[in-house]
Amino acid sequence: MIDLLSTINPKLEQQKAEFMEHMYKCSGRTNGLYTGLWKDFCMNEAGPYCRNLFFERKQAMLEFLNQQNT
Repeated sequence: MIDLLSTINPKLEQQKAEFMEHMYKCSGRTNGLYTGLWKDFCMNEAGPYCRNLFFERKQAMLEFLNQQNT
């Protein structure tokens, strides 16, 4: 039988807890509810950041290719 406690990584679990707390504080919530926190973070912080990063990289690639062709 697998010992479930031996599969837990304490450092990773601590990082998860710290990030959850970070997301909670950034959300402006004060009600103690963490439900939907990840979805809110993805939609309001990570999503826009990743979208902007995608277009920045796309533009950089186009500029690089144009420079290579000249």
